[in-house]
Amino acid sequence: MSTVLIIKSLKTDVQVNRALLLGMATAGGLLHLYFLFDALFQEAGVQLGVTTMAALFSLVLAATGTIVAYYRHIESLLAPAYPVAIVGLCIALLFTDHGLPNPHLNTGVIAHILLSISAYCVLALALSQSILLWIQNYQLKHRHLHDLLTLLPPLQTMESTLFDLISICMVLLTLAIGTGFIFVSDFFAQHLLHKTVFALGAWAVLWLLLFGRNLWGWRGMVAVKWTMTGFVLLTLGYFGSKVVLEVILDRV
Repeated sequence: MSTVLIIKSLKTDVQVNRALLLGMATAGGLLHLYFLFDALFQEAGVQLGVTTMAALFSLVLAATGTIVAYYRHIESLLAPAYPVAIVGLCIALLFTDHGLPNPHLNTGVIAHILLSISAYCVLALALSQSILLWIQNYQLKHRHLHDLLTLLPPLQTMESTLFDLISICMVLLTLAIGTGFIFVSDFFAQHLLHKTVFALGAWAVLWLLLFGRNLWGWRGMVAVKWTMTGFVLLTLGYFGSKVVLEVILDRV
């Protein structure tokens, strides 16, 4: 219903009822969270399978957009977010994960895992936002007045939204790294060392970006490049450790 309101507003140029839109989005997010909680925490243990993670990813996507929309006028950017949330939830409801729930994870490790995944989701959203910002900036600079410009919020709002997303990611990533230090006993063991190093590298890059914006006014393509760098580092940390070990370091 929220998506219908947004699309109707874009087609008719009638301003969307923000209170109604955000109210329905918040209610939908809470229902999504209820079903996700039930899928994650089962009697046999914690289910971290593909379909459950799809539901988590889609919830973080929609929830982050909704939170930012409470103080930024970014309704047009939310149009694809809510359908993705519905698809992610439907996948979790209709399909069963084949993997067995893990009964051996303590609360701290579970928090670390969920925070890590959530941070990556928000950074992926920030990456998408930075690409849109780059396109918008390019079109304005070269006077290519494409229809996309009429759908996107103003450039300043787009830029502010990007830094909002990076700030949210930094909070989640800091908590993820902190819980890793505290609750993961082998956080610096050989098989986790590369994940840790790349995650800390991504954290440092994003921190420098926020620091540079406040101190030196970094924006535009500088922000886009630093966001992409942080995303690549975090991707290597989460998914590239095997590549680092077996290809870069020539280990099996």
